[in-house]
Amino acid sequence: MALATRLGLPAVAVYRTDLAGYARTYLGTGENTAWRRMRAVHSAADLTLAPSSAALRDLTGHGVPRVKLWPRGVDTVRFRPGLRDEALRRALAPGVMVSHEAADGVLRTWGVPPAAAGRAADRLNTLSAHAYARIVCTTESAEREFVRTGVRNVVRAPLGVDLERFRPGLRSTALRTRHLRGQDVLLLLGSRLPVEKRPGRALDAPAALRHTGVRAALVVAGDGPLRAELERRARAERLPAEFLGHVRDRDRLARLQASADLCLAPGPAETFGLPGPLRHPLARRQQTVNAVVHALSGRYDTVHLHASDRAWTEDRSLWSVDRLHPGERGHRRLAADFHRLLAERGPALGARPAHEPGQPPPTRVAGALWPATRGTGWLARRSTDLLPQLLGLAAAEAGHQVRGTSGHLDARAGRALAEALGGLPPAPCLRGFVPRARMEG
Repeated sequence: MALATRLGLPAVAVYRTDLAGYARTYLGTGENTAWRRMRAVHSAADLTLAPSSAALRDLTGHGVPRVKLWPRGVDTVRFRPGLRDEALRRALAPGVMVSHEAADGVLRTWGVPPAAAGRAADRLNTLSAHAYARIVCTTESAEREFVRTGVRNVVRAPLGVDLERFRPGLRSTALRTRHLRGQDVLLLLGSRLPVEKRPGRALDAPAALRHTGVRAALVVAGDGPLRAELERRARAERLPAEFLGHVRDRDRLARLQASADLCLAPGPAETFGLPGPLRHPLARRQQTVNAVVHALSGRYDTVHLHASDRAWTEDRSLWSVDRLHPGERGHRRLAADFHRLLAERGPALGARPAHEPGQPPPTRVAGALWPATRGTGWLARRSTDLLPQLLGLAAAEAGHQVRGTSGHLDARAGRALAEALGGLPPAPCLRGFVPRARMEG
């Protein structure tokens, strides 16, 4: 329009997009700013065409001069009902999204506060509802998330069970006796074994029942990155656990489920905590680290505190404001547990550290200031050292998944683990040696 003014030519503007309405709907702010910009643009035109009477009222109401109603039309020759193509109509099926998880539950497993997780889930679900013709929810929690935001294109389709294949009548006394191995109660974990499923809690069950006098055996039907770690823990704690790996025979799995006294599902959420390209390499490395730590613990007869599966890890009062490091109460809980392990081994110790902090907890103001001061520096450092490495791992994992060569990464990790274990020095003779330790409260 500036060029048209210099050349002395008339300029016509067509009002097509309600930018102010978009700002109000999607951003919740910026409506007045959008109208100021549009008023400046359209006021420079000799004529503005409004496609509807509502648009005409909006433009004139916001001070835009020289507005004319110019309704949109349709080329009825080109676009007519007689062109209906049934084959094409059947081929162009509407898009459908299947949601089997509560998004806010997944975000909470990442450490996001409940209120923020709820707002983020509502925003994500609203965008998804606009992007697909139907949202099919397989669980009540997933459906409830969509309904609370006013989404109307939701269909509830509960997950089902093949009752002909999986039925109680398949219970086998012989199969149950074989897996019990002299115990009284048979527990079954049928699941993949990644970090986010918390399979270590399944091993907590027979350990806890043992202290109550109940002899329980655990059968694990499934495979995953944590399998080797779980097997080592079962051997170290002498737990009656049997690992079957991935059970491909569905009839066999049905007989196992029917023969077990209890089936366990220890996962805290309905889905994964991380996308696959990040989850798999991190789990692979964690498995290697855990294997080396356990090997060192066994070789040098060390005191080993298992903290990953303890219930206190989910207690928010034990963590600092960043949710990544224990606070004073969390450190005291670790110290008390380590004190107990040392006392069982016999070293001379002082009094057990108190669980309650000696200093008052940080105020809300201090908690809010920490991310903006010291937390900003921590985030900047992780963005230059940790983040590039994570992105590199994710890119490599995604490339192997596309080529179908993910097994090469597993084999490489296995060789690296074997080399690390083979490079450990011989164990010194420490049996019978009782170190002296001092605990500072």
